[in-house]
Amino acid sequence: MDVYDIRKRNLLPKDYENILAPDIAKNIIRKEYFIENSPNNVLGSIDGYSIKKHHGFKYSLPHDPLGHQKEKYIDSLVDRGVVVVVRPNVSVRNRFYYPFFIAEDGALFCVQEMSFNAVYIRTILNGFKDSVTIHGTPAPTRSSFVPVTAEYGPGYWKTNETDFHGVTNAAVMLLNRATSMGDQGRVFGSDGKDYMNTSRDKIQRWTSIPDSVVSDTRDILYNRSVIRRYGDKRSISQKYLEGDDAGMQSGKSWQWIPGVRDEDYEFKK
Repeated sequence: MDVYDIRKRNLLPKDYENILAPDIAKNIIRKEYFIENSPNNVLGSIDGYSIKKHHGFKYSLPHDPLGHQKEKYIDSLVDRGVVVVVRPNVSVRNRFYYPFFIAEDGALFCVQEMSFNAVYIRTILNGFKDSVTIHGTPAPTRSSFVPVTAEYGPGYWKTNETDFHGVTNAAVMLLNRATSMGDQGRVFGSDGKDYMNTSRDKIQRWTSIPDSVVSDTRDILYNRSVIRRYGDKRSISQKYLEGDDAGMQSGKSWQWIPGVRDEDYEFKK
């Protein structure tokens, strides 16, 4: 059975990426299922109807004078996102068949909001939130299809701010100064060890890939990049320490650890 009533919360979070678009879902229900009356308290009943697979025998079933009325009602539930058809098929994943995508942080988003009504999208997203509350955050969608919307898409982490911990670092440097008093003839601050254990946070935001990137490189980055919400922020804490440096004769140098690029791409694993 791949027809579900969202209201019954019987979908796992990962299932939401495989919800088919309403028009596709309605077509599948008409071709592969028949609708019959059933009491509301029966397992699988949807507002007094049961949707059952006919296994190729639909046209041998007795004529139902209310069949068209039943189909219209189920169609209305599909259009509102209450009834969904779930079928995984990565080979044909695109914005026309699969309206929803799970981003790298586990958030669900609609890949083409203008193609679907707001009630439908809201119902699916609310159902997903309820499912996550019960079952936890799902793994991101992995597909050759690359969704790009105003809010979500491939990109890179771009440094837009560095937060030096002023008060904390001042205290650390006072301690360093006290321990370096024995260094005769050296100005404090002229050696990396004077800044030892100072800290900073490198703050980066998820940014769309610039138009200036040549098309071949852009295609590669699009296909390899994870999908995140544009503007998402991450903060990486660094300390100033002596670390390995193959470029130095001593094999060591003072540096911010861990090292972080100002522009850092994040690829699918």
